[in-house]
Amino acid sequence: MNKSKFAGLIFMMLLSIIGITWVQIVWIRNAIGIRNENFDYFVTVSIRDAANSIESSRKMNNFFDDFMSPGAASFGDTASDITSYFSMNSYSTGSDGKLNVRVTNQSVTQNQGGTPVVTIHDTIYTTDSSAVIMASPDDPGKMVIINNGSGKGTTSNGTVINRDELIRLARKRSNEFRNMSDQMIADLYQQENFTNISREEVGSALDRSFMFSPIRPKFEFAIIRNGKVEEGKFIKADNNDFIRSRYKVPLFTDNIVRQDITLSVVFPGRTNYVLGSMAWILGGSLLFSFIILATFALSLFLLIRQKKVSEMKSDFLNNMTHEFKTPIATISLAADTITNPKVIKDESSVRHFIGMIKKENSRMNKKVETILQIASLDKKEIHFKFENVSIHSIIEHAVDTIDIIIRQRNGKVTLKFNALEPVINGDSEHLFNLVNNLLDNAIKYSPESPDIKVETKNDHDGIIMSVEDKGIGMSKSVQSKIFERFYRLASGNVHDVKGFGLGLNYARAIVDAHKGHINVYSEPGKGSRFDVYLPFNPENER
Repeated sequence: MNKSKFAGLIFMMLLSIIGITWVQIVWIRNAIGIRNENFDYFVTVSIRDAANSIESSRKMNNFFDDFMSPGAASFGDTASDITSYFSMNSYSTGSDGKLNVRVTNQSVTQNQGGTPVVTIHDTIYTTDSSAVIMASPDDPGKMVIINNGSGKGTTSNGTVINRDELIRLARKRSNEFRNMSDQMIADLYQQENFTNISREEVGSALDRSFMFSPIRPKFEFAIIRNGKVEEGKFIKADNNDFIRSRYKVPLFTDNIVRQDITLSVVFPGRTNYVLGSMAWILGGSLLFSFIILATFALSLFLLIRQKKVSEMKSDFLNNMTHEFKTPIATISLAADTITNPKVIKDESSVRHFIGMIKKENSRMNKKVETILQIASLDKKEIHFKFENVSIHSIIEHAVDTIDIIIRQRNGKVTLKFNALEPVINGDSEHLFNLVNNLLDNAIKYSPESPDIKVETKNDHDGIIMSVEDKGIGMSKSVQSKIFERFYRLASGNVHDVKGFGLGLNYARAIVDAHKGHINVYSEPGKGSRFDVYLPFNPENER
């Protein structure tokens, strides 16, 4: 895949991630907005129901207090001080033009607050009134007017009252009802003007309202009178929260006396309640969004890593071709030279070229062995032979191996064996390769005469071996990559420094197999130092 296609693929993936993320954010925001609207609606309805409940309860209590108490009937007696009620049997108009009423039943006398007195009599009642008014015995609820000159008639058990007496009674009852109305208004004003609402009453009303509501959030409330918080239940909220609350409803708006009384409710955990009510929706959405993002991120990471590995492998193949091409060319040239009739007769020349062939052949074998070792480590096919070995002896052997190269470049290797206990349980062959790779790496990246120092010291239950050079060094970003396979520090031409980029990767694999660890400390232009910790007994570290 070329760079343009790879960049286009990454751009499309990033665009898809941004689009999916944006859609999820918009959807979640809309869902939260709908939940907030539903919350506001049900809260408003519940608070209004609670306010109506409080007002209805207060009016009902006032009704029973005012009208069902014994003193409520003290405004008057419907039959108070009435002395002119009669029961008559007949009536007639006399020759003198007067109306004669024969009373043969009874009359009732009752003073205000007294017991009615019934008097039985049978007499003639003569009145100068032009008419009398009588309750109709045949049609209850209606009154009968008997005019003077109506002749004769009979009736039974009819209640009769004269007109003057009815007018007096009507005026009296009018005054009583007027006094009653004035007293009721005065009492109502007194009650409305001094309305006291208890915290328990409001809390009970709100609890009942929210009990029948789809939402049941935790709330705090307060009664605000004339802009000041008077009574309520609040723990987390303060007075300003109630005054600024969006959930307020006025109380007793139908009262004759207009008062500024408001029920204010706040919900300290409103946000958590709304989000908690959609926990499954939000959780599922966020989970799958995270999975999608993780999938895209992992795909992107693997693509970039694969591209990097592909480039490193290409570099490895180029380096391997170069590394093998040189000894092959040398061997080929030496073989052709030996076949020359002039050279084949010269034994010293033949021995020289044969030695050259062996040297180059050994060099190729070493490269092939390194590659095979890495492959074996990948497949976990390498078998380690752990035994007690001296790390000092292994270091000396490795230094002897590179001594010729050091001398050719006018370098030096300084050994400082400070470890009092150099013997560890390890594989001598692989430990030798470990030290040899570190020394080879120090030589490669020392552009001038190599100046290498190898030091050992004991630490806890193991030994620390340090290999330090004064070469080109490396930056922090390079230090985090040098143990990766095929990675090589680029310095202009990739072939300036020979190698496959496998030495340090192999070194770390050997250290890991011995349950140790390896660290690098370096600064550009000041050289590098590799510290290797190896435990005395790897079995104890497992």
